[in-house]
Amino acid sequence: MKKYIIYIITGLLLFGTTGCSEKTKEPQPEQKETSTTLPQEMTAMVEPIDSLARCMLENNKTYAPTDTEFFWSALYYFLGEYGVDHPLVSETDDGRLKVPRKVAQEYAIALFANYNNLLPLPETLSGSITFDKDWDAFLLERGDRGLTETVLSDYKKVDDTYTITAKLVSTMEEQEVLGEWDITMQKNVFADGIENPKYFYSIVDMTQISSLVLPPQGISAIFNGLSDNHTVEVTLEDGTIQAFQFYDSTVSEKLHSLTEGDAFSMKYIRDDKTGTLTILEMN
Repeated sequence: MKKYIIYIITGLLLFGTTGCSEKTKEPQPEQKETSTTLPQEMTAMVEPIDSLARCMLENNKTYAPTDTEFFWSALYYFLGEYGVDHPLVSETDDGRLKVPRKVAQEYAIALFANYNNLLPLPETLSGSITFDKDWDAFLLERGDRGLTETVLSDYKKVDDTYTITAKLVSTMEEQEVLGEWDITMQKNVFADGIENPKYFYSIVDMTQISSLVLPPQGISAIFNGLSDNHTVEVTLEDGTIQAFQFYDSTVSEKLHSLTEGDAFSMKYIRDDKTGTLTILEMN
């Protein structure tokens, strides 16, 4: 996964509780329920919503369920972080998750209300997720979140449609809102055919309202050495010597394999408040 937000570690679901206003005597044009507290069976939807929020924000993407790369990127985030809780998901000897096809289908249904079947696995994600025919299962790395939480609010029901607002919030001291989305859901039409279903709704659309995270920048550099387990010193193309932070396990492995003077390219983000530069991925 691209580590666009490097401070992710735990997902929490926060609910406000307010009293419901009394019904007016005048008839309303549509049956509508508004509450800051989710129905009990909807609380699990924080997981697919959180996965989509991080996928969209970290990769600068919009909700596009028919796009093969987006479909599998979102599913990769979802399975990598929350698939481990499924009773049919196991772990391979090398630490990857083994996700049976029907579990991947179950999770895809929660992400995409227009789900018909699993789309072809794109070559661009072959380094992150693979399919094993003998096991009829997908193999992928476990997710690695940072210091954020996804907060749901403004729940509304209009006829058979459900809307909610999601905010991806930093759990650092300032608790900045990194991104905000409007989400539309409907009842999961496949739920009756799933044994012990967890997700009773499917996401119809997810529109980003705001974002504090800027797209990553690409650059080439010369490896000088590691200052510590999360800091690398490099020489940039203009001759400037610069320190970068890194937290992604794949990036760490690649950096530890380099020797002084090796050239490499990377994508990174800059924290405008602290000036910290963080490597998201390496080529």
